[in-house]
Amino acid sequence: VKKIKLSLMADYQNFETYLFLKPNKFIISVISDTNDKIFEKVSSFETNMSDIDLDKLDSFLNDNIFDIEKILNNFVKNINLFIDSEIFSSIEMSIKKNNYGELITNDNLNHILSEAKDQCSDTLKDKKLSHILINNYFIDDNKYSNLPHNIKCNHFSLDITFICLPLDYYRNLIKILSNYQISLDRLVSLRYMKNFFSQEKIDLNEMARKII
Repeated sequence: VKKIKLSLMADYQNFETYLFLKPNKFIISVISDTNDKIFEKVSSFETNMSDIDLDKLDSFLNDNIFDIEKILNNFVKNINLFIDSEIFSSIEMSIKKNNYGELITNDNLNHILSEAKDQCSDTLKDKKLSHILINNYFIDDNKYSNLPHNIKCNHFSLDITFICLPLDYYRNLIKILSNYQISLDRLVSLRYMKNFFSQEKIDLNEMARKII
């Protein structure tokens, strides 16, 4: 168990709280708006479970939230949650849109992503959508891994992955956080986040700050 406390006197108004969950390790960190680590607690334990033990999570929060709020001289109202769990599932699909020689805009992309969600509504109805990933862009039949800047086309399509949690599981997480009057700010797949920074040697807090 490792605990870091950097200040007992400051009155923190601007900070981010990160909660990292693995089946065998929980980490809670509080980072100031100047990127200083105010608090960190790591709990590791042996387990045969492949998923997060929610009872242990409740106990972990109970052991730490009051200490954090005492150091901050403020309440923890929101938390950013990062989960490494097999319980995440992925749904893949492709969708195409006519663009009539116009520029591809954010409005175009938002519209086609909304259409994709609507088309998957039956599949997604019992799930909490965590991420929408655009894996490939096909622009007038040319493939791109990233969207080119200021490009016009007659049609384009997207290869999309939806990353989801079971809705019941998500509700149980929300219920546990609500026991401490905490709202969930962002929910992130820890594996997705690490893949995003696979070429960078930075710690979890820095990854979390950048991804947010």
